[in-house]
Amino acid sequence: MKIRSLVITLNLVVISCHMALAQDMLVATKVSQRASITQRIGTTDVTVTYNSPAAKQRKIFGGIVPYDFVVDGVEYPWRAGANENTTISFTHDVVVQGKPLAKGTYGLHIFVREGEWTYIFSKNHESWGSFSYDPKEDALRVTATPEPSEYREWLTYEFTTREAEEAVLELQWSTIKCGITIGTDVTSNVLIDLTSKEEKTSDDYIKLAQLTLSEDAKNVDAALHYAEKSIALGEEFRNLILKSELLNQKGKVPESKTYEQKALEVGEGFPYFYYYPLSFMLLEGNPEKTFEILSEMLQKDPNNWIANLAMGEYYIKAKNQEKATHHFGKAHEFAGERSKPYARYMYLSNRLILDQMQ
Repeated sequence: MKIRSLVITLNLVVISCHMALAQDMLVATKVSQRASITQRIGTTDVTVTYNSPAAKQRKIFGGIVPYDFVVDGVEYPWRAGANENTTISFTHDVVVQGKPLAKGTYGLHIFVREGEWTYIFSKNHESWGSFSYDPKEDALRVTATPEPSEYREWLTYEFTTREAEEAVLELQWSTIKCGITIGTDVTSNVLIDLTSKEEKTSDDYIKLAQLTLSEDAKNVDAALHYAEKSIALGEEFRNLILKSELLNQKGKVPESKTYEQKALEVGEGFPYFYYYPLSFMLLEGNPEKTFEILSEMLQKDPNNWIANLAMGEYYIKAKNQEKATHHFGKAHEFAGERSKPYARYMYLSNRLILDQMQ
C-alpha cells in the first residue's frame, strides 16, 4: 500500500509539472502578444492592457470581428483585443465622451456595428474574453464613430490629440480606427490628492489655499484656513504674503498690511526677490508697483542677482532692451555657480537682441 501510495503521489507530481510547463509554453507561444500603454493626462495615469492580434490578410471588422454579433438571441460585445479581458485603468475620476467615470480598473468591451461602436466599461475586469460579459456589471457606455485609417497589421491602442487635460484614446487595426476622448480635471485631482495626504507640509497647505481659490474665488475663508495651517508649520515669505493677500480680499486692510510687513522681513530667495515683485505686473497689471519694489530691493543690495534678474524681466515688458540687458548682465555677474548658466543665457540672448537693434 505504501509503494502504491508513493507511485500515485509521484504521478500527480509529474502531471502537475507537465501542466505547469504546458501553461508556461501556452503563454510563451501566444500569437497575440500582451501589450500595454500608459498616458498621463494632467495628473491622471490612464493604462490600457490588452492582447494584440495580427490581421494576417483577413477581413477584420465585419469579418473575424463580426458586426452585431448575436448568439441564441443574445448580442455579445467584442473583447477589444484577444485572449484575456482588455482592461483600462484610471488613477483619478475621468470624463469619457462627456460622461463621468470613477477612478479604477474596468474590463473594456465594444459592440461593433457598421456605423457606430459602443464602448463598454465593465466593473468586471477579470473575465476571459466577452462571453461572460454581463450588462448588469456596466459602469459606463459611450458611443464613437469608426473612421478609415492607415493600415495596421497588429491591433494597437494609441493616445492621440493630447491636450493639457484630455486626450483621445484610439483603437487602431487593419484600416479602421475608432477613438474616445478622455478628460480629467487637474485642479480637482490635485486638491483631492493633497486633501487626502496624511502628513501635509507647509508647501502642501500653500498649494491647497491657491487651488481652493482657483476652484472657487469666493472660498476665501477655506484658503485662509490653509494659509494659517502653513504658517503654523513655520513662518516664511510665501505663507505670510498669501495670508496678507487673503485678508486684503476680506477687507481686513490693517491686518493685511501687518502680515505683508512680516513677509517682507523674512523674505528671501526666488519667492521674495523674483515672483513677489513680478506678480504685481504679470497678475495684477501694476508694473509701477513692480518697479517700486525692485528698485527698493536693489537700493539695499545692488549685487542681488535674483532682483537683477527680475528687473531685467520688468524692462523686457517695458520694452527697454538696453536696461533689460544691463540687469541680466548684473544677474550673470553675481549669480552663484548653480545659477550662473541660466543667468548667462538670459544675458547673452538679450545682448544679441540689443546688438541687432543697434
